[in-house]
Amino acid sequence: MAIKNSESLEMYLETMYRLENELGKIRCVDIANSLHVSKPSVNKAVNVLKEQGYLTQEVYGNIYLTDEGREIGKKIFSRHQVIMRYLVEVLDIDPEIAEEDACKMEHILSEETFNKMKENLK
Repeated sequence: MAIKNSESLEMYLETMYRLENELGKIRCVDIANSLHVSKPSVNKAVNVLKEQGYLTQEVYGNIYLTDEGREIGKKIFSRHQVIMRYLVEVLDIDPEIAEEDACKMEHILSEETFNKMKENLK
C-alpha cells in the first residue's frame, strides 16, 4: 500500500483525506492553502497521484479519492493523530512543536515503533 514513492505525495493524500472529511469536497485551491504550496505544485502532485490510481478529477473541477487513495490518506492521518497524542500526552511536548514533529514522523516511523506508541497511549 506504499505510494510510489514520496513523502510529499503522502502529505497530499493525507491533506485530501482531511479536506474531504472537513469540507465534503477536495479542491486544488484548498490543498494549496492547507499545505502552503502553489497551485502548480498541487496540479503536478494531482497528476502523479491520478497516474498511480489514487484519485480522479473532473476537468478543472473537484478531486475524488479512489478507495485505495482514501485508505492511504486515512492511514497517514491516523498515524499523525496517534503520534501527535503520544508527543503531547506522554512526552509533554508543546502542541505546536508536536504538530510539526508528527508531520515529519508519520512518514518514517516503523510499524513496530508506531504500534508501541499506540499501545502506550491505551
